[in-house]
Amino acid sequence: MPSDVSEQTLADPAERFSAAWDAFVLAVRRASLRGSATPGALSLSQYLLLRPLLDGGGRPLGQLAEEAGVTAPTATRVVDGLQRSGVVRRARSRADRRAVQVSLTGEGRARMQRKRARIAAQRQRLYERLDPEEREGSERLLLHLAELLGEL
Repeated sequence: MPSDVSEQTLADPAERFSAAWDAFVLAVRRASLRGSATPGALSLSQYLLLRPLLDGGGRPLGQLAEEAGVTAPTATRVVDGLQRSGVVRRARSRADRRAVQVSLTGEGRARMQRKRARIAAQRQRLYERLDPEEREGSERLLLHLAELLGEL
């Protein structure tokens, strides 16, 4: 645990959990920033927004935003930049002319596949660094925390 999260200074288990949570969230944020430092690589936020497009189809921009947990204006700004970079294309929906469908370009698909491979390798390295006892409960704990966060 980081030195600023000391068991001696935080006697209450809820305070220790809170401090550990803050350290975890900060570490995730720092790791995602490091991952986007590679020129031409997608950031984790961009990847998570576009991940539903890996199945080959297009999706409405609003649906991508909802699935990624971002606002529609945020998704629009991200997609604007990705369109300028040649990662995605936009087209009006044939079913609803008000809706915009977003799909990956060939270059976008290649970047997404590279990002997915990097993420998988990083997760594998992280998993391998866990003790066998930690590995056993990690999936259940992560899924339970995700469920609880969804209820907040």
